[in-house]
Formats: sequence, structure tokens, C-alpha cells
Amino acid sequence: MKICFLVPPPLDGKPAAERIFGCNYGVYNQPNIFMLYVATVLQKAGHEVLIKDCVIEHASVSAFQKFITENSSDIYFLGTVFLSKTTDLKAREMIRLLQPHARFCYYSTEPTAHPEDFAAEDTVIIRGEPEMTSQEVVAALEKKTLLQDIRGIVFSSGGKLVDTGYREPLENLDVLPFPDRSLLLKRNYNNPKLSVYPFTTILTSRGCPYRCYYCVPNSLSFSREIDLKKKTGAFLKPRFRSRSVDNVVQEVRMLARQGYRSFSILDDLFAFDNQWTIDFCQKIQDLRMEWSCLSRADHMTDPAMVQAMGKAGCKFVAMGIESFHQDILKFVRKDLDLGTVPVAVQNMKKAGIEVVINVLFASCDLETEKTILETYRTLKQLDPDYVLFSACTPFPYTEFNQIAREKGWMVEPEYRPVDPMKSAFISYSHLSKERIEKLLRRVYIGFYFRPSYLWKKLCKVKSPLDFINKIKAALNIFR
Repeated sequence: MKICFLVPPPLDGKPAAERIFGCNYGVYNQPNIFMLYVATVLQKAGHEVLIKDCVIEHASVSAFQKFITENSSDIYFLGTVFLSKTTDLKAREMIRLLQPHARFCYYSTEPTAHPEDFAAEDTVIIRGEPEMTSQEVVAALEKKTLLQDIRGIVFSSGGKLVDTGYREPLENLDVLPFPDRSLLLKRNYNNPKLSVYPFTTILTSRGCPYRCYYCVPNSLSFSREIDLKKKTGAFLKPRFRSRSVDNVVQEVRMLARQGYRSFSILDDLFAFDNQWTIDFCQKIQDLRMEWSCLSRADHMTDPAMVQAMGKAGCKFVAMGIESFHQDILKFVRKDLDLGTVPVAVQNMKKAGIEVVINVLFASCDLETEKTILETYRTLKQLDPDYVLFSACTPFPYTEFNQIAREKGWMVEPEYRPVDPMKSAFISYSHLSKERIEKLLRRVYIGFYFRPSYLWKKLCKVKSPLDFINKIKAALNIFR
């Protein structure tokens, strides 16, 4: 069958949603590894697969309509996150008018959370982890066999919604094929915190064992969590699973042969196991590639492991600290000892690894303007290379959403899409939504427009392309 994985241009009057994590509007474009996994599985099954990413191509709405008019795919796949829901549903309406024979498959966080909003006679909703389910759905549509025998989907039949039940996530991740990155436009993706290109993304594990009550992990992990919560009625997480070291090393060496010079590891928690991490780093050290990852401060306290990461080309690690007040971290179940933060920062700086810290304002009613400004001052003392400030947002299917509803913290009865880097959806009696947003603007300007910071960043620019990508990212942040 002919299958098109589609990322439409924005059709809702807002910027293009970022779909890897799904909780903000894009600052820069990274290859969507989750989409690539599904596309590659279907390609390996013998189907003709095309990826049409209108955002990375800067395609206008009219160019999108022209593409649909000329395209004759049998099935359109859309990986929909909270911020892209309106656009992706409008895209289906447009396609139906131009290609009335087409079928649709929606997957990722929003279809998993609210399949009823996507259900139609021409549509299958794939819940949770999508790879194996997608392969079975396409085979059933091609052979015109029964969909109800496939676990993990929702579809409409005769006007009634059919839910086939929970599907267990894949146990052995090594059985998945390496994503076929030739389906994407290699030159158009970047991470401005890495300085060499071409650039891509990889995934070495799935899930996170920690219990932060506000957490929105990557869109694949969140889809799995939402699906399990709907099954159990509890805020549980599917078991953390990792690929083998040799399987990941084989993929990275393949990327080097294909000409890639940098990659980001999009795991919710990299460096989960010290020995796994050291083995991986030692086996790719000779490739001299640049890479990055996301981790926690308490997983970066082993100097030997951090040194191994630096020698293997790790250029930056993003760590979620959220607040520099221990009582706030205890309330939100971060399970992080703040004493590990300066140790991790020192280890990373000694290893030549740039430090990225993520901070969430107003994650509970213990937060005040004073605690926010104290967190900001602590950050300036630590002097990380980058900080991402956001308002903690009560995304659906998080425990924070449930608590915020019960306590009346949400500014509206139901969540609606907002950009947490600019807008707050929480308001406390002592810390209003408007004040949180003003503080966000204040700390962004205060941190990034320090002369010492600007000079440090300018000295690290390695090429004109590196400079351009950093400027684009900065403009998107301050947009």
C-alpha cells in the first residue's frame, strides 16, 4: 500500500507544534525518531512509504493542498500531540475533499488520550506504542480483514466506537529495525547546541522509572503512560526498557558511515545505568561524533562515567532541576537531592560537556515570586550554558492536572493548548497567571542578555551555519 506520514503546515493560526515532546511550539526542528520508527517498520513490511513534513519544508497551506491533490496515498498517518490536534483534524478534512478514497491512522498522545475525537469510518486510532500495531492495521486494511482482532486500536464501525483493549509494549527493543533516515531531508534538521552537521536523533531506551507528578515525557513515552493509565485507572508507568549496548553502537556506526556528524539521544532518561553508558561511550569514542542527551543530576555524579561521555563526544546534557527549593521538589515528587546538582555541573564542566538546565515555575502552591527569583539567582551562580524556563502546565493525563483541578489552580476548567515558555495555565492566590508570565519574560531576558553570557556563546561558534542555527533558535525563544 502507499502510505504517507504527514506533518501538515499550521492550520490553526498558531506556530507549528513541536511533536517530539508535544508540549511547546517548535524552537528548532529535530528529526522525529518516533515517526521514523513506524515508517520504517511499514517500509520493511513491503509498503511504499513517504514522509511529507510541511513544517521543515516551509510549505504553505496552498502548497500543502497542491501536494494532496497530486498525491495518491492509500493511508495517511498523523502523529498528533496536544498542540497539533486542531491542525491535524483540519488536515483530514482537507484530504477528504481532495482524496475521498483515503484512509487515516492517528497515533501518539492525543489520539491515545481522546480517541473519540478522531473516530470516523475512514480512520483507525493507534494507541500507546505504535510500531507493531501499525503493521497489523495496515495489513488488515490491505487484505480487508477484521480490525477487531488487533489489540491496541480504536475505530468506528456502523456509528459505534470499537475499542480492542490494551496492548503490552514491546519487550525486546533490539528487534526493531534501525530508522530509515533517508525518508527525511537530511540537511534541514538541526540542534543549535550542537555545532556540526548533518544531524539526526536516536533512541536507546523507552520510559523513565521516576514519578514526577507534572511530567510530560517524550510523546512516545507519554502515549504509553496514557494508555496504561486508561487501563489501570492509576498513574503508573510502563517498565523502563533499554536496547542493548551493541545494538545502539551498531546504529551509531551506521550513522557515521552515512555521513552524520552529530545526534541527540531523545531518551527520557539517558545514563540510567553507569556501566551501560561507559561501555557505549568507549565503543563509539573513535567516531568523533558530537551528541547530546537528557538525564538527571543524580545520574551525573560519577566522574568516571561523565568523563567517558565527554571523551566519546557528548557536547551537552539537559537536566530537569525544576526548582532550587527542596520542599517544592518533595511536593512534586521529583525525588532529587539538590546537593547532587553542583556535583553534576562540576563533573560536566570538567569533562567539557555543556550544561543545560530545565526549570518549571509554579509547579505547586509552595512556589512564590521569592522562590522563583531565588532559583534564578542560583542558576546564575551555577552558570549553565543554557536554561529553559517554562510555566509548569497541567497537561491532561498528568497527576498535576488532577491535583490542579481539585485545588482550583487551573485558570479554566479544561486544559487548552498553550505555550508553556510564554503562558501560564496555573494561577495561585499569591502568584497570579499574569505575574508568572512576567517573571518568565524577566528571567529569559536577564539570563540570556548578560554581556558575559553573550560573549561566551560568541566565542564558541564554530561555523557560519552554527551561528545561523543559534540565532534562529534564539529568535524562536523570544518570538
